[in-house]
Amino acid sequence: MTRGAYNFLQRLGAVVMAATMMLWSFGASAANLEINLKLIWGTNDAKSPNPKHKPVSPELTNKLRKIFQWKNYFEVNDVTGRVPSRQSKKFRLSDKCEIEITEMEGPKVEIKLYGEGKVVNKITKPLVKGESVFIGAEDKGENSWFIMISLVNED
Repeated sequence: MTRGAYNFLQRLGAVVMAATMMLWSFGASAANLEINLKLIWGTNDAKSPNPKHKPVSPELTNKLRKIFQWKNYFEVNDVTGRVPSRQSKKFRLSDKCEIEITEMEGPKVEIKLYGEGKVVNKITKPLVKGESVFIGAEDKGENSWFIMISLVNED
């Protein structure tokens, strides 16, 4: 091998190594999360106790019936917002309900659900575009409320 070819291969190796490290660092970096939160009321009653609540779509109703026990589901609130990279963000969904989402390493989030100012549930789950994560708390009676969390976008 000639000296020129050897030098060329050394430089090429250094460029490939630098490019690989740069791509690896981009892949390892965290992303801001744009998420959608839906506060949903589940019940066997034909109507929600609050006339401002609107029925969820038939497609979502069918999906929820496969997961939960209730016949009917009503949207209480719908919020879209951003969770900064490797940080936490709180979202108010009603007078009594807040949720705090922390973006963690990997496609995971830590979710804390607050009811009347107190943590009532906490989970850590992967959050992947096209799938939803659900978190709720026990409710007295024949009804329940929960939050459906969906990833809208990562940037």
